[in-house]
Amino acid sequence: MPLSKSQIISANDLKLAELDMTSEWGGTVYIRTLTGSERDQFEEAYSEQKMKNFRARFLVLSLCDDKGERLFEDGEIAVLGKKSSTSINKAFEAAWKHNAFTNEAVESLGEGSPDGQSGGSTSA
Repeated sequence: MPLSKSQIISANDLKLAELDMTSEWGGTVYIRTLTGSERDQFEEAYSEQKMKNFRARFLVLSLCDDKGERLFEDGEIAVLGKKSSTSINKAFEAAWKHNAFTNEAVESLGEGSPDGQSGGSTSA
């Protein structure tokens, strides 16, 4: 049965996932699904230039309370980025997976740009 426009718009497809960060931060956090617009903006910013605090920048968009409200504002990226790299990476990996990002998708960002330069990552 085909869906109507109103059915698509009213569908609750922004899911939350609970993440146990007790040993790192003393409790549970939630990860939210980014909207299509948020994901596009994140990918666009990445393809334009390599982002500083890449993981923290993504977590600022993803970490939320149990109602789906973001825990951090855009201006708090550096603050979150000062947390332990192991804690950040644990939360980042969970948020990355929850939002169905793949490493291949990120590596392809910036390919086909007008100046011919690739925005893909390089090996260190």
